[in-house]
Amino acid sequence: MSTAASEKKLPSRSALKMVSLAWLVLVALEYFWIPLFRVSELFAWLAIMAAWLWVISRSTTVVLTYLSLRDYSRCVAALLLVLGAGAVARTAHWSALYAEGQVWLHRDAFAELAADHGHHRPLTVPGWMEYLSIDGQVRPQRDVLYLPVFEDWRAESGRGIAYIPGSDGRGTTIHTASGDLGSATHDLGDGWWWVE
Repeated sequence: MSTAASEKKLPSRSALKMVSLAWLVLVALEYFWIPLFRVSELFAWLAIMAAWLWVISRSTTVVLTYLSLRDYSRCVAALLLVLGAGAVARTAHWSALYAEGQVWLHRDAFAELAADHGHHRPLTVPGWMEYLSIDGQVRPQRDVLYLPVFEDWRAESGRGIAYIPGSDGRGTTIHTASGDLGSATHDLGDGWWWVE
């Protein structure tokens, strides 16, 4: 078989671009899960499932193309790349990463909420926070300020963002739902923590 003939059968640049686009869409949907969930829970689940199917099918096509050409080194490299990227995409804590980004982007608003809570002033929640919280409100709990992000339909479990004054809030117990206590697991910066 000539070199020109085998090059024609390699995955085209458009196929490789499509795989890259599929991965980019998947990462974007995973990262923006919280606002998508606020818009429509069903849409968020369907979009994530469709993105995973798209990534799996496109990636498999590329790997099988290399395998059919007996280009084993590229096949193994593509397979390892796909498996590694899939493991990272599947195990990344996207909600905590998104919350960390929001705390960083809106540092002043979060600092103002914490200061108001610390001085026992009325809490004024910015309008943009409605897409982050289930009810657009923050809930004071003793010296802790809790922003509920997720709560299951029976209020048996919840996750969210909490302001925990002090040096280390890890392990602090917070009432996340009427039937659940969560603890701070991921430092978001400036005294704010992701709670599960």
